[in-house]
Amino acid sequence: AKSDDELTKEKEWIESGRVWLQHKDGFTSARLHPTEPVEEEEGRVRLKLDATGQLVSVDEDEVVKANPPQFDLAEDLAQLRHLNEASLLHTLRCRYAASLPHTYAGQSLVVINPVTPLAVYSERMIQLFRGCKAEDMPPHIYSSAQSAYRSMLATRCDQSLIFVGRSGSGKSHNFRNSLHYLCLAAGCPSKIITVEKLNSICLLLEAFGNCRTALNTNATRFTNIFSLDFDQSGQIAAASIQVLMPERERVTRRPDGQPSFNVFYELVAGATGELRRYLQLDSVSGGGPNAEPCAYMTPLQSAEDRQKAAVSYARLVAALESLGVAETDSRCIWSILAAIYHLGVAGAMRGSVSNNKIVFARPAAAQRAAILLGIGSLEELAQLAFYATPVQGAMMNGRSSFRTGSPVHNADGAKLSMADKHLDPSEALEGFAQGLYVEAFSALVALINRSISSTARTISSIVAVDTPGFQNPATTTTSTSSTSATFQDLCHNYTQERLQLLFHDTHITAQLNRYAQEHIDITLEGGTGEEEMPSPEPLVDLLDRAPQSAVARAQSATNLRDVERRGFLWLLDDEALVSTTSEDQLLDKLSAMYNDRVFEKLFTRPEGTAGSRKHLMIHHGQGTNSVLYDLDGWLKSAREMPTTRNAALALTESTKEEMASLFRSCRGPLPTTVSGSVAGIEGSQSLRRASSIRRTFTSGTAGIKRKSLALQLKFQVDGLIETLRRTKPRFVYCFIPNHRAGLVDLSSSTFSANDDSLQVPLLRSQLRGSELLPAIRLYRQGYPDYMPLGEFVRRFNVLVPPDALPASLLTGLNSSTASEKQAAEILLLHIDMERSSYRLGLSQVRESSCARRPFFRFSFFPFFFVCNRGSWAIERISDKGPIKMGWPSVRVQVVCYCSGVNGIPASIAIGSSSSIAFVIVRSHPIWPDNGLAVVSLMAFIFNALRLVAGWPWLALAGPGWGGERRITLRPSPVTSIFSGDGRV
Repeated sequence: AKSDDELTKEKEWIESGRVWLQHKDGFTSARLHPTEPVEEEEGRVRLKLDATGQLVSVDEDEVVKANPPQFDLAEDLAQLRHLNEASLLHTLRCRYAASLPHTYAGQSLVVINPVTPLAVYSERMIQLFRGCKAEDMPPHIYSSAQSAYRSMLATRCDQSLIFVGRSGSGKSHNFRNSLHYLCLAAGCPSKIITVEKLNSICLLLEAFGNCRTALNTNATRFTNIFSLDFDQSGQIAAASIQVLMPERERVTRRPDGQPSFNVFYELVAGATGELRRYLQLDSVSGGGPNAEPCAYMTPLQSAEDRQKAAVSYARLVAALESLGVAETDSRCIWSILAAIYHLGVAGAMRGSVSNNKIVFARPAAAQRAAILLGIGSLEELAQLAFYATPVQGAMMNGRSSFRTGSPVHNADGAKLSMADKHLDPSEALEGFAQGLYVEAFSALVALINRSISSTARTISSIVAVDTPGFQNPATTTTSTSSTSATFQDLCHNYTQERLQLLFHDTHITAQLNRYAQEHIDITLEGGTGEEEMPSPEPLVDLLDRAPQSAVARAQSATNLRDVERRGFLWLLDDEALVSTTSEDQLLDKLSAMYNDRVFEKLFTRPEGTAGSRKHLMIHHGQGTNSVLYDLDGWLKSAREMPTTRNAALALTESTKEEMASLFRSCRGPLPTTVSGSVAGIEGSQSLRRASSIRRTFTSGTAGIKRKSLALQLKFQVDGLIETLRRTKPRFVYCFIPNHRAGLVDLSSSTFSANDDSLQVPLLRSQLRGSELLPAIRLYRQGYPDYMPLGEFVRRFNVLVPPDALPASLLTGLNSSTASEKQAAEILLLHIDMERSSYRLGLSQVRESSCARRPFFRFSFFPFFFVCNRGSWAIERISDKGPIKMGWPSVRVQVVCYCSGVNGIPASIAIGSSSSIAFVIVRSHPIWPDNGLAVVSLMAFIFNALRLVAGWPWLALAGPGWGGERRITLRPSPVTSIFSGDGRV
């Protein structure tokens, strides 16, 4: 209850008429000015601005109610009294200024990049969150991980943590912290995955898949799916990773002013001694004047940068050792990376007009690459690197199990196929180098999975997904980088749009459909149905809409233009097959297909600037993030270079037995044409996830379009979304406070998180694009927690007198929905739940998220035990207040999860008493074999203590808790003995 002082202040606040005036630069605090009527048109109000005292007349649509000051630091945006955009922004800004970057947003979490290190990620902090309920935890990335883990234990259903946001918003940082928490909180007795291993994995993946971009000093350029698999006791039994869509084009075609992947610079700077001589990197003299120029990378110039890179390389070597990777395997990977460097030095050119052969511009560098790859001669390397189909017997060992096609060259390679005649020498070599890189990356992922996989039986998983953020180079102005986005940027932005569509489907569409099916009416602010809420589906449809079949075209006679429409990715794939097509013609066809006014909100073509014919502006984030794309060279980027597939052939047929053995063992179930795009699918714990992605690539149109880079993107994202739909998704929205947040060097203290560093217009655009406001409204005004009627009655019928529920209703629970609903109505009436806190549907009873006393949020009442690493923890399900009981003798339902033991039968015998005593047993040596004896002994001892000491209640502090948490059990008479298989 509120005090008189609080009530007085609240009344004064309401009478003051505080409001927010919204404008393009943000919002301004003001108050309604009650004066004589103004002779103006309707729909306008007069305000007095708090900052200047100025009186202004504005449209009433620009004015929204403000919340009292006690909501400035609200931990959950759903708690705000007035839900509007300005109030959400104000709370986020206040929390950010107070160094509180985490905020709940209903069922999601918002994290604003603090751009400065905060001491809120540590093992001590993990112990504070471990074992807590959702309502007991402050907003934190650990709380999202704990909620997912707790839900997985209760439901035995797969969970997922999805990190979305713009580039530089800290998604990868929060991704690692969530995995760190789960590893320590859940534990792994077999040590198959530890914090040390997790750090090593993240370090290796960052080296191979991260680089500096115009938006981020350490940007992730691949999609990372990390799965933790749990056994029956809730402990980690295995783990696996999958890597999708690595940005392989960056290996050979770097954007202007941007480097290649970190691992190249670290290897060149850090390899020393015998390994450096083995990799033949002696000619790379620190980027000095005698160093041979490499088309794919420029060695680091400053001594300080080289020293940092050398330290990073030493950490990579230590990481491989901690994962148990053999030295021969790691040397194979280093050999491939060094070979790519030498190929960049070698270059390519056409020979004389008479033979028209493609040769290396610097044969000595090419010879070094051939030696490192285990290719017998320079001619054999040229056949693999320059021609679509190598000659028969191109490899000395004669293996031919993975040939890409029949030979079309003669023995000396002088006769070329028509496809080879049109190959550009440099592009052919680039394709081969890119293939080598993705094969090396795939091998690294396979070695990691080999280290963390297990044959142990698992029952559920928590999947964490980290993807590259929204890319919009125009938001940063640098002299060395382009302001136009590339084809790879479109790939990453498309992935973000699909994840946002998944959020819309699960948090808005699915909820509204469920309410409609259950005949539950709800009224939402700003709209009453899905049709009034914006959705990312139109833009996703613009990008990946599949062409209709001939049958569908014949059956559709409504709009011929609509029938012929297909998504941009499909159109790009079609045009890439035609050698005479240009990017201008591609855009002309796109504009002709989507020239209706309704599509102007999705994309536009800039006019009147030089080179604008190949520019396309796509309005991402439902119009909040407009990205300008330069399509120059996209038709080449959408084609898979035929020599790319030769890389797998070269490695599996290498004359180096250790290299051939490694890559033969690391080959997954996918064909070579896509194995470079999906790494880690061979992991033994992939199970349902692997089957989803594998089926996506081997069936239907995806099986035909394996060589299409544009459609490979769609099919991979389809597999990712299908995987996540099989889980309970939890979204973590990462926001950037300003456009240069990802470029801040955290090692320096020149930038701090304060109110001035947060740009409100930028934060508002991210909030709108995330659809958090309509999702929060639906969450607060809806009924997200639910339970089937039959289960609800069976679980809670003990709370009413036996004569209140007729036996006929209980016996007909499984056969009659009407009996279930009637029994549920009687039960809800007797337990005296507030009518506004629940709704009774056709097959479910649903509880409001704002219920004063949440009743079945965790599905168990009133107590349950969770055994975590041999220790018992007791938690009360509902501690919001007493629940009215109609039956004086109440049974206690207990659910036991026993560590390392499958389904221990248990019995608890408690005589009539005025108190219930529970003891927490931690790592008891006799518990697994004598559970019944221990429980009976506990009951006897505490009954004796009650009788001798006459205690009306008993308070216990659990061992290992340090006395920080106490459990007080109030009197509640129990006179029953129950036994069962895990349920007592």
